[in-house]
Amino acid sequence: MKNCHAVLLDTVSIQEYIFQSNKLKENLGASHLVEEVYRSCLVEALKEVFPDSSPDLESWKGRPAEPPLSKALFDIGYIGGGNALLFFREQSKADEFVNRWTMRLLVETPGIVTAVASAPFDPDDFKSERKNLFRSLRNNKSRYSPQTVIPRHGITGPCTRTGLSLDKWNEKANPAAYVSSVANAKIEASKKAQSAIHEDFNAVLADEQGPFVFPDQLEELGRLKGEESHIAVVHIDGNDMGERFKAAKTLKDARELSVSVDEATRKSFRELVAHIVGNYRIIMEFLGFDQASKDKKRRYPVDEETQRKFLPIRPIILGGDDITFVCDGRLGLYFAKYFMERFGTRRASDNRPLSCCAGVAITKTSYPFYRGCRLAEELCKSAKDARRENGDKGPYLDFHISTGGLSGGLDTIRKNNYAVSRGSLLFRPYKLTSANDPRSFDLCVANAGTLRKLPNNKIHELRRVLTLSRQEALRFIDELTYRDEREKLAELPGMDCAGDLFCDNKTPYFDMIEVMEYYPDFVWPTEERQ
Repeated sequence: MKNCHAVLLDTVSIQEYIFQSNKLKENLGASHLVEEVYRSCLVEALKEVFPDSSPDLESWKGRPAEPPLSKALFDIGYIGGGNALLFFREQSKADEFVNRWTMRLLVETPGIVTAVASAPFDPDDFKSERKNLFRSLRNNKSRYSPQTVIPRHGITGPCTRTGLSLDKWNEKANPAAYVSSVANAKIEASKKAQSAIHEDFNAVLADEQGPFVFPDQLEELGRLKGEESHIAVVHIDGNDMGERFKAAKTLKDARELSVSVDEATRKSFRELVAHIVGNYRIIMEFLGFDQASKDKKRRYPVDEETQRKFLPIRPIILGGDDITFVCDGRLGLYFAKYFMERFGTRRASDNRPLSCCAGVAITKTSYPFYRGCRLAEELCKSAKDARRENGDKGPYLDFHISTGGLSGGLDTIRKNNYAVSRGSLLFRPYKLTSANDPRSFDLCVANAGTLRKLPNNKIHELRRVLTLSRQEALRFIDELTYRDEREKLAELPGMDCAGDLFCDNKTPYFDMIEVMEYYPDFVWPTEERQ
């Protein structure tokens, strides 16, 4: 096809931009702004280039087989996965669009860094042309880093939220204060983010037991007032999606794959929210709430403005094959597993099953939020690395539970805190697979339920013995045998871990203890509860 010029847009360091602040509201506002890069900012820039047009950012989804530019001077190839591919009949219009779009971003979404590749494009040779376009994009990223914020100078103070120059007065900041233009944009967008997510999930949230609302404060995720609490940051990423998109031979294939993956992610999360709504009472009672209690702090938390009940979860990033949400720390593993299982029941447009990996970082609510988010990303990468090393195709999950502070990256934390004389205290990451696999997370949960039958003092002693010598482990096992409690040390298929508590220089029992403490007790049969 002649007279076609393509523009490939990309956003850079999205996670860093979104989680730059320790305040959830600002993270939500930042996530909303990232979405606006390919929504309102894109529409307004196109209107400026084509004043007589009414850009529709959704129509391409309903006409995947239609050739680009068949009916207009510009067209959208696809939008998804942090990228957008646009087609123009004239190169001059493509260049003008890039200028107007990036100028608008400087004003409306300061701090977001983008990259652009632009070149003549033959849709009939889509796979090869798209590959060349992405190669050009990578080269542009390495050659040029745009300045997207007002630089600091000697006459202004630093913003405590971003470290950038104080240049905006914001009444909505808590407390009202001068903030950087980046923080100001995020704060202003936070209310729009709340409205958008509730509009998207209104059908699920408007339950007969509700209605419900997503919180925008970490303290509202299931914490009892006056008590110490933990939050879980869950980061989930689809498996092998880059390769699958690269394999798309035509624009039709790329469009259909983008739409099907995004729909699978949103439907899976919608089912998770519906599960929470449908089991709200049992979940909140597990967290310590009792609607019939005379103690007001133990009644279901509600939003004072709308009187809607808070859900113990809040999505931050939701789109494509990428999702990040935050919830009460005791529910992170449970919610992550539920989402991954629902996502795994679906197939994309290429008729191949979908799977994902997850990282769950459980930290104190008061701990710097952005560090927990980075740790969740590292844990997700750790799960993907284990999947790759084991040659598996299915989903993997890794987690970290911190009752104190965190220092350094995941590798440093594990090397400094979980390496003992006999090996490693950690058996993770785990597969979401049948319970007859020693690496199965379901088996770990089931074994944690068996371990719960031990008296609390023996569980505490087991945790201590795991850090000591083999002789101490054998003495502990002999004591359990004498007390007829040896069978409560659950075994792994094909492995003799209960013999001296370690197998292959690793122990599964530390993971079981942590899962037992940070997994909802209603998943275990009544006879396995203490």
